[in-house]
This record gives sequence, C-alpha cells and structure tokens, in this order.
Amino acid sequence: MTRFGRRLLIFALAATPAPACTIKPLPSDAGTGDAGSQTVGDQCTAIATELCEQAASRCGSLGPLDQCVSSEVVACCTGSACSALSLSPASAVDACKQAIDAEDCYSMTINAAPAACVGIPQKP
Repeated sequence: MTRFGRRLLIFALAATPAPACTIKPLPSDAGTGDAGSQTVGDQCTAIATELCEQAASRCGSLGPLDQCVSSEVVACCTGSACSALSLSPASAVDACKQAIDAEDCYSMTINAAPAACVGIPQKP
C-alpha cells in the first residue's frame, strides 16, 4: 500500500487520526539549482490539506479537517525536518496536488498514492 489511503481509511472509519501509512519525504538527488523555496513543513501541509479536503468533499471522510491535516503533516515531517528548506520545487507540489484532485475515492482508501506525489517533499 502507498502512503495516503490507509490513513484516510482509518480516519474515515474511526473519525480520529491513527498511526498508519504516512507521507514521507525521501532523500533528494536534486541539485541546488533544482531546490525549492518552501520548507518541508510548508509542502507537507499543502499536500496534506489537499488530500484531506478532497477526502472530505468527494469521499465523505469523517472527522475534523484540522485533525486529518495535522496527522498527515506529523507523518510527513517532525521537528527540525519540517523547518528545513525542501529540495522539491513548488511545481512538484502543485503536480502532486493536481494528481490528488484526479484520484478517485477508492484509490485514496487503498493507499494508492498518485505517482506525482512519490518522494514529495524531498528533505535536504
């Protein structure tokens, strides 16, 4: 299973955040010219917000939006990793968000992360 769906399924069924699959940044091979201008935490928040909003509006997931976003962000980065400058450009985050928008509910619940989201954001 991929990172997103399992968390959403558990969140939808239990209406509380639960430890499960996560959005995890991968080490980057991007050069300094490819580096982004946002922090890892900013990008995690943007992706988590898109995911949770889509799950709530299109898939009827239960529970407060802020709890969903919070649990996804914690799964994506913690501590100083969140404040580090991401190596992913904003365009990669936008592509991930667009892919989430196109994903169906079934794919979200079975943890089928869109290919555009794999490895986004990248930690230094």
